[in-house]
Amino acid sequence: MIHNLAASELIIAKLVQLGSNRFVISPGSRSTPLTVAAARNQQAKTSIHFDERGAAYFALGQAKASKKPVVLICTSGTAVANYFPAVVEASMDNIPLIILSADRPPELIDVGANQSIFQENIYGRYPRLFKNLPPPEENSTPEQLVKIVQEIHEAASGVQPGPAHLNCQFREPLLPESESTVGQIDPQKLPTVLTLSKEGVSKISINQTSLVVQKILSSVKGVLVVGRAVQYEEAQSIVEFARHLNWPVFADIQSKLRLQIDPNIINHFDLALLNDTFSDQKPEMVIHFGSAFTSKRLLNYLNDPKIYYISVKQTPERIDQNHQVKIALQTKIEAFITSIERALTQSNIESNHEFADSATALNSKDRITWLQDWQRTESGLSSFLDSHLSEQNELMEAVISYELSKRIPIEHTLMVANSMPIREMEMFGQARGQGRTIIANRGASGIDGLIATAAGYADGSEKPLTLLLGDLSALHDLNSLSLIKNISQSLVIILINNDGGGIFNFLPVEAEKDVFENYFGTPHGRTFEHAAEMFQLDYALPKNLSEFRFDYDQACQKGNATIIEVRTDRYENHKFHKKIFQAIRES
Repeated sequence: MIHNLAASELIIAKLVQLGSNRFVISPGSRSTPLTVAAARNQQAKTSIHFDERGAAYFALGQAKASKKPVVLICTSGTAVANYFPAVVEASMDNIPLIILSADRPPELIDVGANQSIFQENIYGRYPRLFKNLPPPEENSTPEQLVKIVQEIHEAASGVQPGPAHLNCQFREPLLPESESTVGQIDPQKLPTVLTLSKEGVSKISINQTSLVVQKILSSVKGVLVVGRAVQYEEAQSIVEFARHLNWPVFADIQSKLRLQIDPNIINHFDLALLNDTFSDQKPEMVIHFGSAFTSKRLLNYLNDPKIYYISVKQTPERIDQNHQVKIALQTKIEAFITSIERALTQSNIESNHEFADSATALNSKDRITWLQDWQRTESGLSSFLDSHLSEQNELMEAVISYELSKRIPIEHTLMVANSMPIREMEMFGQARGQGRTIIANRGASGIDGLIATAAGYADGSEKPLTLLLGDLSALHDLNSLSLIKNISQSLVIILINNDGGGIFNFLPVEAEKDVFENYFGTPHGRTFEHAAEMFQLDYALPKNLSEFRFDYDQACQKGNATIIEVRTDRYENHKFHKKIFQAIRES
């Protein structure tokens, strides 16, 4: 007979063998067999967090960094439900997670038993796969168990990575009455199961290649848009592609190209679109690489049915907010670029075309003028920000993003929170040499679990991290400050405290004065020095930009977990933005 613990040891051992050796555990009783098995497996790296929601986001951060499924373990009841927000984020952003939830046996479901809820398919359509594992019985075999675990792992790490859920029903006694004789399972002795077939990414067809090439050659004004979920090597291939096409690159804040200096990268496209000069001049063609982007101004700018829009990504979900994509390709980005480049080199333009060959077309005067207009705008905006923000000593949120983009050490990952921090960095971050890793939780764009995600990413990447977030996000995830002391990497939190939800000052509801402040601004009147003290973190409260520079540099050099609280005024911040925006429109 396979007992609860023996079954759990098989599950953990198989996951470790498949490459998932990180386990984030939420303490609980019904999950005792899983917890004991993970704790005793010498190859498993375990983390424990008492807050299930924070634990799930911590695992999400680890998985973002490692690109491998991280395993969550929790007890039955609301513990499983507390994982839900992170499961949604993982599903929407293609982050591999495996949830091992413990559950009551079937005879205790729907009979009023304590801590029993309906856990089957609790996450609805968000997991890539759900499996219910009945309580181990006399006729349960290791082969059956290993096959289920392998299916779960492959679903989580497949062509469209995401969460997968294995619900494990256990009867009491949860542990065997005598000591387990299984101990450390030898991976070589695990049952062999045939690998499941996966649907791979497809190759671009000859007909598709020909159509794309003809559209490129006939479109003078084109743009390459780079969203999130593009790897560094792919991003560099896109830049080379842009140079060949003489087209600008609009790189999202989460792309590996943002903040990189390159003639074709237009870092401040979002601010440029404030000016009617560009908002009235639409591209003829867009090639969008990767997943969605952040900028709403860019989304509105590209919302034109006359634009020939191509979406190229490695995962199957639809990226088409404006419902305008003409060709959607699920393929490897570098393979797509190689195919198009080869075809462009070999292509001769139809005889009725203005140019005799593709090289002449790609270097036409009008095409180069289109690129140069964007390049001059990028240079002008960069100089504008330097002149307007570098001498500003008052603590404004735009200035903090500007300064941080210039000061963050190259070894630091930058995580930007929702709602304002990611937009501030998108607009005001300055390019500085090579690109860097910038992450965010934009799958569902929630403000929950951000501290936990940052801690998980720092732990998973084994690199220091700077987190820029707001006060409401910090209050939402305050428990996760306890995670920061338990990771070996430095984590610096720049906490913008404007006493409420700053983004609402930028929305039309701000004009509804009778309800705005209490229902949308939501002032809370709290500061964070005592939170830092409670969780034994270093703390700084700069009064001006000079002090912020000093405090941030010191925190990075010391390598201690630090909160730098920057207190700002929501209304003054809104006025400052309006002033900057108006100056850009008039420039």
